[in-house]
Amino acid sequence: MIRKILQYPQDKDILLQKSEEVKNIDEIKNLIQDMKDTLNSDPSGAGISAVQIGELKRVCVIKYDGKEYTLINPVITWKRSGANGIKPFKEGCLSAPGVFTIVNRPQKVICEYLDENGEIQKLDQGGWLSAIIQHELDHLEGFCEVFNAVDEQN
Repeated sequence: MIRKILQYPQDKDILLQKSEEVKNIDEIKNLIQDMKDTLNSDPSGAGISAVQIGELKRVCVIKYDGKEYTLINPVITWKRSGANGIKPFKEGCLSAPGVFTIVNRPQKVICEYLDENGEIQKLDQGGWLSAIIQHELDHLEGFCEVFNAVDEQN
């Protein structure tokens, strides 16, 4: 089911909250499907976190290069650091349509997470997918760089 995507700043009371760890994957199966449906309904979106549809659960869905990733309880376990490891990415957000900002991020990360079957997975990614992962995990912490750009415009 396609769900309403919360908007910043109108829905900031929810969007700025930290999400909770998922304890039982079976309890979020419908949520995951709703997230996929919602993300796929907007061709501009590369990822969505559960908080963006009003659920404070540590879940995000990413679509990139013809693949779809469901990350449950994701954690970045490594980031490339140093001057050569940081890259500027132009980012937007489904919760702030039409707003873009440059975000300096590590250009490569390793992210560990549970998949929909409860299996531990690892994404070792650089480039744009790395930025998408970091953006979605920021949402799980109640933060989004694009929201800062919205605040600066107002």
